[in-house]
Amino acid sequence: MDLTRDVIASRGHPLWAEVDLGALRHNVRELKRIAGTAELMGVVKGYAYGHGNPRSAEAILAGGATRLGVARVAEALHLREAGIKEPIHVFTEPPDEAAATIVANDLTATIYTPRFARVLSEAAIAAGSSVPVHVKLDTGMHRVGVMAEDVLDAVGVFKTLEGLRIEGAWSHLAVADVPDHPFTQKQIDLFHDLVGKIEKAGVPLRFKHIANSAATLSTPASHLDVVRCGVALYGLWPGPQLAGSADLKPVLSLKARVNMVKEVPAGEALSYGLEYELDARGKVVTVPVGYADGYDRRLSGRGEVGIAGKRYRVSGTVCMDQFMVDVGEDTVAVGSTVVLIGNDGEISISAEELAEKLGTINYEITSRIPSRVPRVYIDG
Repeated sequence: MDLTRDVIASRGHPLWAEVDLGALRHNVRELKRIAGTAELMGVVKGYAYGHGNPRSAEAILAGGATRLGVARVAEALHLREAGIKEPIHVFTEPPDEAAATIVANDLTATIYTPRFARVLSEAAIAAGSSVPVHVKLDTGMHRVGVMAEDVLDAVGVFKTLEGLRIEGAWSHLAVADVPDHPFTQKQIDLFHDLVGKIEKAGVPLRFKHIANSAATLSTPASHLDVVRCGVALYGLWPGPQLAGSADLKPVLSLKARVNMVKEVPAGEALSYGLEYELDARGKVVTVPVGYADGYDRRLSGRGEVGIAGKRYRVSGTVCMDQFMVDVGEDTVAVGSTVVLIGNDGEISISAEELAEKLGTINYEITSRIPSRVPRVYIDG
């Protein structure tokens, strides 16, 4: 059962993230339109970039995605245990002990080392089953994957292993968020060369994929058989140069309720370090949100929130569970809604705004919202 605002209040939660499933489905449809004939894989790793699973995954599939992608086997199990039956790709080789779990739960594995491929093969044979695998190719990002010069040797091993069904090959783009960067085309060209060699070696590939969200939006030549969309699904731009390049809607808002309002005399200071001093007597609002909720301590004195349609700056140091806002002479009541991400009347506070203040990316902002912050799912 989905949580409601009344339920989370009764359980003592002073803040919540609202996740708009209608906006999420809309974004899937928009990205599918852009991807053309390619299938869309919804990337839901990192608790769906902080938006919550399995509800986000279910909405992404309802919007038209045909498969899902995760970073870890445990994330895939969470989805399987919720009843999701569509293909789920695990993007990295897990500890050997998880090989049997991959087989038992009909997950699509990524392989790039002969050692793990053999472990997975043994698990499949022991279960009297087989497992679909996609070979990860390193085309220049150098995170994980088979190096170009080792591809034929590695695939020569992979294709001999019983229980493995090689159905695809994929790679990942390093700078697709910078449109027309020459390295992106270099990676695409190398990928085509490598998959061509794999197929000439007698391994047909049903699925070839290299496009992430950024490439889906900016590089049609990368779409191939599948596009893997993550950040863009959630209405977050993969890079500043891509902002506005499609009809995407932000999915997540982060809100809290004021839990104290007090009058503080002029000259008094607030929070740890006493770094914010009041110039005049005024009202100080305590917001029950802190860095344990993913609201970064570096937003101290820099972040802004919306209360009753007006912007206010965080006053003093962000604590683990709370921060304060000097609202001057304005009237704010206990229980008033504070918008940390989202719209409040005429103002809008985006994940991009917070990311810019912190020198990071928008989806780090949402991904760092922990599980102690309840997700409230709305629809439009």
